[in-house]
Amino acid sequence: MITVTIHRKTLERHGACAEGLALYDAIAARLPESDARRDRRIKINWTRLHSVWPYVAGYGLFARWLEARGIIPRADFFGANLSHVNLSNADLSGVDLSAANLSRADLSCATLSGATLSGADLSCADLSGATLSCANLHSADLSGVDLSGANLSRANLSGARLHGATLSHANLHGAYRGSSSPIPGWRTLANGYLEREEVTRAAE
Repeated sequence: MITVTIHRKTLERHGACAEGLALYDAIAARLPESDARRDRRIKINWTRLHSVWPYVAGYGLFARWLEARGIIPRADFFGANLSHVNLSNADLSGVDLSAANLSRADLSCATLSGATLSGADLSCADLSGATLSCANLHSADLSGVDLSGANLSRANLSGARLHGATLSHANLHGAYRGSSSPIPGWRTLANGYLEREEVTRAAE
């Protein structure tokens, strides 16, 4: 465990948005006066929960802004238990969710571009309208997941379990399937990448 200290003047110097400063003030108001009011700082004994909380609470963009500037540690979602959690519209692009439990989680319209979800349990999750382009879903459990309208272009789907998944209007163009089981409506090319069957028939 590490101690993270965040000064309000640091946020102001980096040009934090009004919503971010308001969140800081709301948290500071709950701290002892010696920390929050005299020194205008927040001191936190940092745990994994602190990394996950902003994303669950809808402050993912602000958390990523803080992480990019080294103000807080980067979020660690490896093996995290996020079952049934509401992460709709969350920006989780590029995060490592390997082996995480996201079963029955609400990830509708979430951004997971370039995210690593290898070995993750996404069974019965709602990923409708989500962006998963270039995501690594190798050996992920996607059984019963709702991927309707999702963008999975150039995603790695090798070894992923898709039994009972809803893929209506999903974009799988250029996704890698390897030698895994076929996906209805899509054909696996010799190089392991997916192509919509309608495109092939039109070319013939």
